[in-house]
Order: sequence, then C-alpha cells, then structure tokens
Amino acid sequence: GRITAEQFQTLSGSYTQEMEALNKTIPEKETATQRLREQVSGTDHFISLAKRYTDIRELTPELLRLFIQKIVVHEKDVKWSKHAQQTVEIHYNDIGCVELPQPEGHTTKGA
Repeated sequence: GRITAEQFQTLSGSYTQEMEALNKTIPEKETATQRLREQVSGTDHFISLAKRYTDIRELTPELLRLFIQKIVVHEKDVKWSKHAQQTVEIHYNDIGCVELPQPEGHTTKGA
C-alpha cells in the first residue's frame, strides 16, 4: 500500500499544477459571480417598478425616464432608402439592452 518516491513526485507535481490553475480562475469566477448578483438585483428592481405600472395607457416622459436609459438608432443598411432595415436598440434601466426575436425583415433590440 505504499507509493514510490517517483510516483509521489508525479502526483505532487500534478496536484501543484492543478492548484495553481484553480487559484488563477478564482478571481475570474468571483468577478462573474458579482456581475450576476448585480444583474439579478437590477432585474428585481426593474420588475418591482414594472409591477407598479401594469396599466400604462400613455407613454409619458416620466415613464420613459423611469424605464429607459437610452435609445440607440443605427444607420440604415442602405442610405436614402425608405425600406432599408434599421437597427434600434432600447437600453432599459437596471437590465440593459434586451434582444428580442423579431419577425423576418425587422431588426430591433429591446423593443
């Protein structure tokens, strides 16, 4: 039931390399975890605001400021064309830009 010195050295070297690799990934994992916590917190805040305004009949400037951080309108694919596709991104407060599936021929983000 004993291992040789060579086997110990091999196992010890593998263990040391594995520990070093794991220790390098810890800060990355902690950063990713923190980003997820912030995202969940922002999403929870956005949902709590949305629950207060379930019967919106008119889009007012106050509601826009409450829910939307910014709207980015990109250039058309073909300049001066009335029918060219144009990408519009809506960046919501607390949750950022949400990509939604669009019907064929339409390109918008977060709308």
